[in-house]
Amino acid sequence: MKTKKRGGRRLKKDWRRKIDVTDVDTYLEGKRLQERIGDSFSQKKDEELFHIDTSGKKQKSKKKSLNAPLKCLSILQSTSAIPPLAKRSVKKYKKNNKKDDDFDKNIKPLKKKGGIVKKKEAKELNKILKAKVKTLELKENSTKDLFDKDLWTSYREPGQRKDKLIKNVIKWLPSEVLNHNAKILPKLSNKKMSHPSQTTCKAEDMKCPHPGLSYNPTIEDHVSLLANIAEKETELIKHEAHMNRVTRNLFKQVSKEKNEQMIIEELTEGLPGFTDDTVKEVNEDTSEFKAINPPTTRDNQKTIKKRKIQRRLRNEERQRMNAKIEKKKVSDLYRLRYIREELDELENTTNKKKLKRLQKRQLNNISTRRLGTNKFTESSDTFALPKDLKGTLRETEPQGNIFKDCFESLQKRNILSVGKKQLKIHKKKVQAFMHPAFKVTPDMLTKYSV
Repeated sequence: MKTKKRGGRRLKKDWRRKIDVTDVDTYLEGKRLQERIGDSFSQKKDEELFHIDTSGKKQKSKKKSLNAPLKCLSILQSTSAIPPLAKRSVKKYKKNNKKDDDFDKNIKPLKKKGGIVKKKEAKELNKILKAKVKTLELKENSTKDLFDKDLWTSYREPGQRKDKLIKNVIKWLPSEVLNHNAKILPKLSNKKMSHPSQTTCKAEDMKCPHPGLSYNPTIEDHVSLLANIAEKETELIKHEAHMNRVTRNLFKQVSKEKNEQMIIEELTEGLPGFTDDTVKEVNEDTSEFKAINPPTTRDNQKTIKKRKIQRRLRNEERQRMNAKIEKKKVSDLYRLRYIREELDELENTTNKKKLKRLQKRQLNNISTRRLGTNKFTESSDTFALPKDLKGTLRETEPQGNIFKDCFESLQKRNILSVGKKQLKIHKKKVQAFMHPAFKVTPDMLTKYSV
């Protein structure tokens, strides 16, 4: 059994040290909590804890009314505290309610066959005539159409739908204003962002396989499949032959020995000791000066007879040339019908070229665009020879790959970029460094061959 500790009770400090005061602390903590939170729920009434909600659903916040004034016009409004000046009081004159003012003196009263028209009938007729006269005057004076609507006061008329509003506004609002006020009128701006890499071409998703690829095809389908593949192969062979003809066959094929000999000759040209024996030696008398056209002497001088002969020959040649030109002019006149045929041929060729260009443009819209560095190339069609065709599914060998076809269709429609096969994994070489504070022993150096 534990013995109670006894202490002095003379001073207050001794009392606090030895006496247990936990019940007092718990009571005080409960009071403080009650002050903070409030009374307990058991003491409160139901009316204080609960209330009946009779307000109903909250009304949705209305959008900005279109009739509200524009923010850009707020600068024009006055912000001064001084009230505006009062309008001048205009003196109003009372109208003379005379019976004679209803009539227009210029308009004469109508007459019936039986006698004069009565006053009541004349008043009505007079009003109709006045209205007609006013409309005629307006037509004569007005050269332009009348615009009664004020576009700045309100966007739409009362009872007008939003679709009609948009059509009416777009007629006179420019594109800059529409994009600026897109927050207030979001449906007016039909602007859409597009990225060149995201634009897919108009190529088909997945074509149905040829009926000749089935494990048990008909003879006609199998023959048509083989004919299509043969056409593609012939086109490839023709293209390769054309490229060889244009590149390799243009240059002469020289053996290696002859090529080396030609290179040596080019490099050693003009050097002493490498001259050929076939070259003729130059004459020793090269120091003397010799003119290209030596001077004439009396012995070499042309006679008058020679000069006359030269002049006559020159004139005859000139006459011959003129006769040829005249003859060509006559032949060109007879050649007009052939010229027309040539022009028609030129027109046909130009039209054919135009059609080819249009077809190319249409194909460019359908064909794939290069997203990456590599170009898209369609894989060759799978086929089976008549020997390999079997009657049952068990004996047939699997051909093609559905997953590969789907992957190629994504590349064809510009959804994925074309890549290359990575045969090797190119890892970066890690360069090792030794810390200068690290103690190196000769055994370590021999172990790691440093």
